[in-house]
Amino acid sequence: MQLGEDKKLPFNMKVVFFAVGGGALSAILALSLVTGSGLALMLAYLAPFPLFLVGLGNGGKPAAIAAFAGIIFAILLGGPLSGSVFAVMNTLPCWLAIRLALTSRTQDGREEWFPVGNILVTFAGYGSALFVMALIFLITPTDSIAQMVKDFLSTLIGTVAPSLSAEHKEGFVDQMSHFFPAMVLVSWMLMTTINAVLAQGVLTKSGKALRPSPKYGELTLPDLASWAFVACATVTVVASGDIEYVARNLTVVMALPFLALGLTVVHKLVRMTRFSGALLAAFYLLLLLSIWVALPVIGLGLIEQWIGLRKRIPSQPPFQEND
Repeated sequence: MQLGEDKKLPFNMKVVFFAVGGGALSAILALSLVTGSGLALMLAYLAPFPLFLVGLGNGGKPAAIAAFAGIIFAILLGGPLSGSVFAVMNTLPCWLAIRLALTSRTQDGREEWFPVGNILVTFAGYGSALFVMALIFLITPTDSIAQMVKDFLSTLIGTVAPSLSAEHKEGFVDQMSHFFPAMVLVSWMLMTTINAVLAQGVLTKSGKALRPSPKYGELTLPDLASWAFVACATVTVVASGDIEYVARNLTVVMALPFLALGLTVVHKLVRMTRFSGALLAAFYLLLLLSIWVALPVIGLGLIEQWIGLRKRIPSQPPFQEND
């Protein structure tokens, strides 16, 4: 294996300034959350974009400079705690993803790049590790994990929506507490992944990408992913209490790579129809409106992982074959 930054890439003061500026912009976007506005939330979601833009277009060393600069700016703007959160949630996973994305090897005279599916599984593993580590530091001997989450959500709802009735607050907290950690982690994974894809797209169009854009329709996952998912799901079924709660949320986190894999199957199936664009738009609208739509897609991803559904689907739509 060799890393993209090991190639003879330009590394001068212009690149350094660009990296420092990217890190500073990322920190500013992330810390815009303290303003509490809706626009700030959208800006915070874009915090990984400058880091990916620097790394995927210039290599691992500039990415490390951008990460370090971002942490320093976050500390200066928000203090040590903000800097630590920014490092854990933005710079470290972005830098790791960049290093993996720029890893390649020469096989039979052809350059092969690190699979994006493996990077997605790495994100899931990183998020799961964060969840477990947070529990180690936050858990108390008296309260269960579920109760801790409920108490946190009750305080949050009381601050954000103080006019909400007690009955509605209790119902909302009870409903959200079951999967709240997983919802936070999945949201983070999605936004980090989307920012990486956007940055790669911008760099590819400008001719500055260090690696060719992956063919997302050919996404594959390592075998370890299915074993991790099955193990978490099994523990969820047989365990109880805190162990069941942790396993349940980890199952949701580990399901995200299979959701992505299932979507590749959906895309290939829809391409067999005459109105693929309209069907895909309707499907994604349903997916946004109801989380239950994701369950059969995750199932498709698992089946694809085990038996290879896409190989059994014709590449050419039937109506084109008859023309």
